[in-house]
Amino acid sequence: MMNLNPIKQYADVVNGVIHIHVPEGFHAKRVELTIVPLEDDISLHTAFQKFLLDSPEMSDDEFNAIEEKRRHLQQWK
Repeated sequence: MMNLNPIKQYADVVNGVIHIHVPEGFHAKRVELTIVPLEDDISLHTAFQKFLLDSPEMSDDEFNAIEEKRRHLQQWK
């Protein structure tokens, strides 16, 4: 049975040529390609990366309070 899991890669176009690396053990002789142009600065930002970048940051005081609580809880082990 043929493995139908898609492979997603980002590649640069150099002189009109795209090189694609297939994983070890990939034996298909014919594939379907869909080429979508990407903007350079947005291309690698996934929704999760955007979520992380837009999330609030923890202050040093908040971090220290959490660490203090962890140390306290470790005493109970």
